[in-house]
Amino acid sequence: MLLARILKYLNGTLFLDDGYRFCVFFIKNYVGFYKLTLSQVSEQSGISEEAILEFLTHLGFYRFDDFQTRLYQDVILRMDQIRARMIGIDLQELVDRVHLENDGILDMIKGICHDIHQSKRVILVGALYPMSISVELQTDLITFGKEVIQYHSYDNELTFEEGDYVIFISATGRAMENFLYQKQHLSLDNPQSLLITQNQTYEKRMITKKTLRVPGKFDSINFNYQIMTIFDLIRVIYYQTYQQI
Repeated sequence: MLLARILKYLNGTLFLDDGYRFCVFFIKNYVGFYKLTLSQVSEQSGISEEAILEFLTHLGFYRFDDFQTRLYQDVILRMDQIRARMIGIDLQELVDRVHLENDGILDMIKGICHDIHQSKRVILVGALYPMSISVELQTDLITFGKEVIQYHSYDNELTFEEGDYVIFISATGRAMENFLYQKQHLSLDNPQSLLITQNQTYEKRMITKKTLRVPGKFDSINFNYQIMTIFDLIRVIYYQTYQQI
């Protein structure tokens, strides 16, 4: 799938260059990207046609039209795959599997889905492994038409804006606090924000606008299973609420 390959590049590259900028533009415009011409992409993204075509050669495409044809096929195929996967999913079974149950956990996740739906862009912030786990969620939400990116420290062009939904994933909360200390120019005043953590401290000392605390005492292995399940719940509930016809 083209989306998976572009996300692999976007989430893994270490350089703020035209390839990175093209991928960001692609994610932002994914659903209707196949309708754009090369000149339109160049004009709207500010990237030269030569740079776009050079990047596409790394994906095995030497003509822009070939890339667009493959993308159109992928968009249809991906939605069919998502529909097939969502059939017969038991939400409570997912919750019970990793002992996530607390008062109103599913209602909280429905609220997160609402916030995602209302946002213009979702920005995921966390360590390498949680970000790796989040890729399936990222892929599905992009397929649904939502711009979802992972934060990269070298991207000095990125700012948190009104309409953004910033999601921090940190078992202890230290990663979030270190991030905000080092990136003081990135204010959480304007965007919506969420922390997913095991640290009950942040239920009282609110740094983000919302906190989803899961059971545990900073057990990274268990936390990884928990966030994987939370991401699955978000994918399923979001699809059932906002995508399913």
